[in-house]
Amino acid sequence: MLLIACTAYAEVKFETITLKEGGPEATIQLAYVPNAVERHPVILMLGSLDGKVPEWATDLVNEGYLLAAFTVAYPPDPDPDRRPQWLYFDERFANSYPLGGYRVQDDSRRAVAYLDSRTDTNPEKIGWLGSSTTGIIGLSAVTQGPKLAAFVGFVSTGAYREWLASWKTNGLWKGKTDALWPETEELLKKYDPILHVGKMFPTAVLIIDGGADKVVDWKTARSFVEAARPYYKSDPERLRLVIYDGAGHNLPRDIIKMYAEHWFHLYMHPTNPPPAPPAEAVNLNESVTKTQINSGEHKDITGSK
Repeated sequence: MLLIACTAYAEVKFETITLKEGGPEATIQLAYVPNAVERHPVILMLGSLDGKVPEWATDLVNEGYLLAAFTVAYPPDPDPDRRPQWLYFDERFANSYPLGGYRVQDDSRRAVAYLDSRTDTNPEKIGWLGSSTTGIIGLSAVTQGPKLAAFVGFVSTGAYREWLASWKTNGLWKGKTDALWPETEELLKKYDPILHVGKMFPTAVLIIDGGADKVVDWKTARSFVEAARPYYKSDPERLRLVIYDGAGHNLPRDIIKMYAEHWFHLYMHPTNPPPAPPAEAVNLNESVTKTQINSGEHKDITGSK
C-alpha cells in the first residue's frame, strides 16, 4: 500500500511516501524542484527532511537533484535493558550499528525500488550521502544493498569491527565487559561492510574524515578503503579517502557542501556522463607532465636541462 501526502514550499516540492509492504512501515520524504530536469538524480539519506532542504543541498536541489530521506519503523528490543542509549558506548550501543547495517540492506532496496518506479527519477543516478551514523550504516547499503552510482560519507567508516575496537583504545568504552554480545559478533562475521568491498565497484565512493576524530577513528576508514582499492584498479579515481588533519567529529560546513556538490556533479550530474577512467602514468616524466597546471614545464622553473 502506498500513501502519499504532498506539500509545496516556494519552488521546492515536498512529498511524504509511506511503504507498508515488504517489511516494517517505511517513510520516505522527498524534496525536489519539479521539471528542473527531465529525470532527477537522487540522493538517498537516512532520517527525515520535515519540509526543509539541508543547507548543503540547496544548490543541488535547484539544479535538479531529488533528496530522499527515509526511516523504517522497527520495534524496539522488548527488553528495555538491552536498548541502546545514545552516545553511551557500551555493548548495547555497539550492537545497534551492525544491526542497523544489516537492516539497511533490504530497507535501501525498498526505497530504491520505489524511486525506480517513478517516471521523474533517473534509476542510473541514485546515490547516498551520510555523516557519522548515517554514513557508517550507509556503507553497509553500498556494499550489500542496491547498486548505487555514488556515495559521500563524512566522518564515517566501513570497518565496523575495527571501529568498535577503537572505542576502547580511544577511551570511549563504558561496557560492563570488554566483549561484544554474541549476536553482535555474528552480525560482524557476516555483514561487516569491509568483508564485502568487492561488491562496491563501480560505485564512486568518497569518504571524508577528521584526523583528530576520536569518535570515528579515521584509521578504520583507511582500512576499509585499502581493502576496496584492488577492486578499483580499472578506475582508481572512483575511490577516495580524504583526511582533514586536526579536524574532529564535526567538519566545517563549507567542507560538507563542497564535497557533496563536487562528487555528485562528477558521478551523478543531471545531464553529463561521469568522467572516463584516467590513463595511468607509465613513468616519472609522464607523471610530472600530468601535474602541470599551464603550458610551462616544471624543469624550466628549476632551470634544469
